[in-house]
Amino acid sequence: MSLKTSYRARNAGSISINPSGSVRAQISLPGGKRLTKSFRTKREAEAWLREMGNQVTLGLDSFNHSTRVSEFIAAWLERKKLKVKPKTLFDYSRYCQRFIVPVLGEQKMREIKLPTVNAFYALLVKNGCTVEVVRHTHRVLYAIFADAVRQGHLPTNPVQYADVPAKEQNPEKIKIFSAAEYETFIQASYSSSFGVLYRLAIITGMRQGELLGLTWRNMELERGEIRVIQQLSRYGQNGSRFEFAPLKTAYSKRTLKIGSQLIDMLKQHSTEQQEYKQLMGSKWKENDLLFTSQSGTPLDQRNMQRDFDKMLKNAGLPKIRFHDLRHNAASNMIAKGLSIVQISRYLGHSSPRITLEIYAHLIPGDFEEISRSHEITQQIT
Repeated sequence: MSLKTSYRARNAGSISINPSGSVRAQISLPGGKRLTKSFRTKREAEAWLREMGNQVTLGLDSFNHSTRVSEFIAAWLERKKLKVKPKTLFDYSRYCQRFIVPVLGEQKMREIKLPTVNAFYALLVKNGCTVEVVRHTHRVLYAIFADAVRQGHLPTNPVQYADVPAKEQNPEKIKIFSAAEYETFIQASYSSSFGVLYRLAIITGMRQGELLGLTWRNMELERGEIRVIQQLSRYGQNGSRFEFAPLKTAYSKRTLKIGSQLIDMLKQHSTEQQEYKQLMGSKWKENDLLFTSQSGTPLDQRNMQRDFDKMLKNAGLPKIRFHDLRHNAASNMIAKGLSIVQISRYLGHSSPRITLEIYAHLIPGDFEEISRSHEITQQIT
């Protein structure tokens, strides 16, 4: 029994009915190679031909159709070396190696569809990955397939409409000191070799990387200003490598006004550091940093974290993250009546909306206060 062939427009392929009743679709690729696939219905065959036709229009060839996810990722990471910071490249590589390649690596790029991506994310959650890890993996996978589309390997990005877990909104994770605990923290910091760093963090709300990237050239103490223009970024195995990198966003680059208390503290810190340099002599490695190791090199966050945890424990304070010092600073600014716009600019957020999303639960007032204002309004009217 001969096949019944339905001819279509140029580059649109052809559809044939097999003796078994299944529908066979066929399309020619550049270079003379043909792709053939059988389907249960003509509708499925036509849908496949449309997709393949789009890919042919974009200039795909047989090599692109056989490229595996792991192969494309290897080439993608190689290209990224020239475009991103070392820490960013390290993060990309880590998420690819730990999560993406083990599950999707052997599949062909063209085989990755939306259901495949959704099943992949569900598997990560099932295996105990946090929402943050899944969302970061999604960003990396999206970038990979966006690059494949940009290069003409795929007509669309299958990751674009994936079901990504919602970002966790849990204000309880933010730990704020009581007024008494705040004072205890300040007093306890004087017993630590990193005390100036801790006090600057809880008063200004600067990020850890921003603090550790501060240089004396950034200080305009006579004018009471700190210019935040870079951050110390660690990467590699256990943070063994570092770089002075640009800030997270353009809004993070800012000039902070500080009061006389901080000015005097930093001047005293400068004097003590100069005296220590003279004692160290040639052993000191000059980097112009405010906060350093004993030899003048960038401060290792792990050493600082051990000191931070020990100080809290000895002072009888609840254990908090270093990043919670930033939240305490924001809480104090709110308590002093600063506007969300002012706080957003001072913290280096990209918009007041972000500040409000993080700290709305700390703003004084509740629904009862709103209802009382409504009653007052009704009385006036």
